[in-house]
This record gives sequence, C-alpha cells and structure tokens, in this order.
Amino acid sequence: MPRIKRPRVAAIGLDDDQLASIESLCGELRAAESLEDYERSYSMTETDVLVASALNGGVVDSNVNLMAIGEIYFLLLNFSDTGVLISRDTVETNIENTERELAIRTECPDPYRPLAAELTRQLSQATEPPTVINTTREGQTALIETTSGRPVALRLEHPPRSSVAGGGEWRPIALLLPEVPDLVSWFRAFLCDIHESDPVRVPAAPPRLSQPSDWYTPQERVLADRITEIESEVEHLSNEQDQLQADLNNEGEKADSGIRRVLWIDGDNLTAAVSDLLTDLGFEVRDMDSELRPSEPKREDLRLTLQSDPGWEAIVEVKGYSSGTRTNDSRQISGHRERYIREEGRPPGLTVWLANPYRTSDPSSRPAPDRNVHEIAEAIGAVHVQVSDLYRQWALAAAGSLDAETVVQSLVNAAPGLWSPLVPSSNI
Repeated sequence: MPRIKRPRVAAIGLDDDQLASIESLCGELRAAESLEDYERSYSMTETDVLVASALNGGVVDSNVNLMAIGEIYFLLLNFSDTGVLISRDTVETNIENTERELAIRTECPDPYRPLAAELTRQLSQATEPPTVINTTREGQTALIETTSGRPVALRLEHPPRSSVAGGGEWRPIALLLPEVPDLVSWFRAFLCDIHESDPVRVPAAPPRLSQPSDWYTPQERVLADRITEIESEVEHLSNEQDQLQADLNNEGEKADSGIRRVLWIDGDNLTAAVSDLLTDLGFEVRDMDSELRPSEPKREDLRLTLQSDPGWEAIVEVKGYSSGTRTNDSRQISGHRERYIREEGRPPGLTVWLANPYRTSDPSSRPAPDRNVHEIAEAIGAVHVQVSDLYRQWALAAAGSLDAETVVQSLVNAAPGLWSPLVPSSNI
C-alpha cells in the first residue's frame, strides 16, 4: 500500500502562481478547475484540506478543512459520524456592504493576527468597501469585522468528529477570506491551525520559513543531504523495479509459450514437452511413436534410460485430462507393461503414468489425486506422476534449489502408487 502523503490538498480554481506558492506546504497537491472536476478523480473522504478561489456553487462537506478566498457561494453540509445529515447552511459573500472601517476581533486566533492586521490595512486603503460574509453556521469567529460587526474574514469551527485513525476527536475548520495577496502566509497559518485541531490530517506543522534550506543549521544540512541521497536511491530502485517487472512479464510470456506450456497442453505436444523436462533432468528419452513401423501396435509414449545405470529402463505413458485422472486408462498402461515383460523377459525398472489432470485449470488450485488413483496405479505396478509436480521439480533443479540427480533417483526408486515429489530443505 502506498504511503499517504499528508496533507492531501484539493486546490480548486487557483492560478499557476498560487499553486506554486503553496506546493511545498502540501504532502500532495491536487489541482482542479472546479469541485465537480476534482470529485471525478478523488474522494473527499481521502482529502485533508480544500483550498478554493471564488468557490461559486457546489456543496462542501464540513468533514473537510476548507480555506476559501474571494467571492463565494456554496452549501455547507454537516454530517454525523454515521453519515446522517444534521444541517445544511448557506455560505455567501455580500457585495452590498458599504461599511469601510474595519477592526480585528479580540477573539482572532494568534496565528492569524499579524496577517489580519496587514489585510485590514490593505482593505482600508481600497477604493471599494470590502465584501462581508453571511452564514447561518454556528461556531463563528470573526477575524476582521466592520463597524456593525459584519465579518469580512471568518473562521468556522465545525462540530467535533470521532477520529478513525488514532482515536480521540478532531474539529474540521473553515477559513473564509476576501482576496489576499499573500496566499501562502495565510495557508501556512491555516495548516498550523489544523495541526492543532487534527494532527492526523496535518501531522507536522508547516515550516515558518518559505525557503528553509537557506537557513539550515549544520545539523539540518546533514539530515537534508541524507534525505536527498535516499530520494535519489529510491528513484533509482523504483526505475530498476519497473524494468525488472517488465523483464519478468516478458519472461513469463516466453515461459507460457515455451517450457511452461506443459501445464496446459495435451496429446503429442504434451508428450514432447514432458520429454524436454525429463531430458533436462538427466534421463535419456526415446520417443516410441517415432519408432513404430506401419501397422505395428502402439507402444508406450516414452522410454527412459540412464547413462549411469545401463541395465535400467522405464516406460512412460503420458495422458492429459480436462478433469481428474481417468482410471480406466490403467488397462492401456498395464498392457504396455505386460508387452514390455514379454519382449524383454523382465519388468521395466519403472512404469510411469504421467498425467496432466485438470489441465485447463490454474495449477495452483488443481485437486490432488484421490486414494482411488493411488490404489489403481499401485495395482498395475505403475507410479502416478502429475505433470505439475514434474514441472516444479524441474524448475527447482534448474534454479539450483534441488539436485537434478536427486530428483532422478526419487523417480527411479519410487514405489507404485502416487509419487511424492521432493521438498527443498529450505522449505521444510
């Protein structure tokens, strides 16, 4: 699961300069032209802060911390922790105000006070009177107000919410401002405010410096340089991982059409693929069908010998099944074994019933052969080997996790019935 970068900030209607000014204060900055555009790509349940310019129309959930600047008109909905709508309030600016004399309220929180003083000075010098804010939402704290007490800049503290992550309670905040020339300073103060009320959504207070690296102490410089090194290493490893994943996908496609096709195919193709596995493990393999003369009865599919044991020989019948092993094939295998005994004057060193049951299914979910298959194979003196087991033994041997000769001897010495493949010692 990817690490969440907080705060996750929805930036609605901000211009490029405004976006650039606040980007360093965001864990993840998500720009959109409107609320509607934003919610096509992101959920408000996974948004920590919403900062918007000229928010005109739309509905805002009070579970999200909101900073709105400029002329606004929207509905502010208040939901309980269980999702029940408690209240619906209209928030809008009123441009018909004619009062020009402004004052900072004594209740203005300290992080906003110096900014409110500068904004008051700027608004008092403007040629037009400021807009004021109308809302029925409770929990209001005016930062700046007119002579008759109408708010020009307003802080709303919403009812407390239960915090899912970490327990306790938190209070979402809305900060409503006129157009401000120093957006980044107001945004920094707003994040400090949220950090106090909800440290999960804003886990670290924003830096007080706009360019912290210009003012680093030697200890900070060492840590920052190490972070830069780690970021470079992470980027390099991420690129390497992407390339390796692409290579792995390519190798998977090659294996599916190559050696791994043995898990799904049937008929002569299956016999040929099985022959390749057995040859790689160290057996000398004869294709008995290729040696048949015209009108000669069919023999077993493969015959195995070992260079290290000239007197040993095995017969192999290869069968693919769309469902489980068909036990009536035992008659054919028994017939091949009896013919071998008649012709050679002795039984083969090994009779293999090499089966590919449930071949169209995912090999990881194929059922194991039942007791009935074991008893029938045992009765005819054959070892029932699943193609999927043989493939995995081949793969382990090819990777060096098993010794190929050990796999060969496991087959040579197998007792009639179901073959139990070897397990690498590291997996025991």
